[in-house]
Amino acid sequence: MNSMNKAILSILAVTTGAAAGWFVKNIKDKRNDLEENKPLLERLKQAERKLYEAGQRHDEQLKRIKSEIDQKVSN
Repeated sequence: MNSMNKAILSILAVTTGAAAGWFVKNIKDKRNDLEENKPLLERLKQAERKLYEAGQRHDEQLKRIKSEIDQKVSN
């Protein structure tokens, strides 16, 4: 091999190593971000659940009020 080919192979090896390292670092960072955001996601799910349950209770109250009014009007 001449010196030009060795230089090109060295540059390719360094570039490939850097790209592989960058790729692994990004995957690791994304995984850490997801793990750190789990409590936030859980709180959002809980808030959504509470809001949904409050809406159901409100709907039941409105149905009860409507049925009471219908009974009073029909009497």
